[in-house]
Amino acid sequence: MTISTLNKEKKSVLEQVRQIYDFFSSKEEFCKLIPEVRTNISMSIPEAKSKKDIAAIEGRITIIEGYPKACGDIKFGVSNHTARLLLKTKEFDNSINIVMNIKYTPELIEKIKNSSDLEIKEINRQQQSQNIRNEENSTMQWLIKECVNEIGRIPDIIWDKGAIGKEPMIRLFGKQSEDILYLLKILLNFIK
Repeated sequence: MTISTLNKEKKSVLEQVRQIYDFFSSKEEFCKLIPEVRTNISMSIPEAKSKKDIAAIEGRITIIEGYPKACGDIKFGVSNHTARLLLKTKEFDNSINIVMNIKYTPELIEKIKNSSDLEIKEINRQQQSQNIRNEENSTMQWLIKECVNEIGRIPDIIWDKGAIGKEPMIRLFGKQSEDILYLLKILLNFIK
């Protein structure tokens, strides 16, 4: 891969993360989807090998004066949590380039199950071994492996009810920004 090609890929990634953020940044109702740990969007270049190949919003997305607000700029190498999740996902399906975390609520999961055609999968974090729980930065990798072991692929959404010290979470997966925008439009309709 040439430097020129890599630069084009990185520019496209930055633009797509910006497109997703711009879609919801003026929507008050999106604040209902922001978890306590805050939201982030991580997107990789197609052949990502490390966190340096993944762009995200530095400092995540929080709520300021009733609106979703990025705490920093969109940059490569600034995500840890969602970047690890995305890197593990790409081991099983390299076409997936984006992951975004949002708040879990039972009502939202019920609406997704009953009123959409989205493929969703619950992972029970209580089933993690103590070794996984104790090992730093291993939970996200376990979550993806568990999902693939159970259904053989990465669905549109993976969710969990949390565990001791771990907030319940919904994670959205997509190949391009359009996929995440499609999911967000559905979810925003459910919370109105």
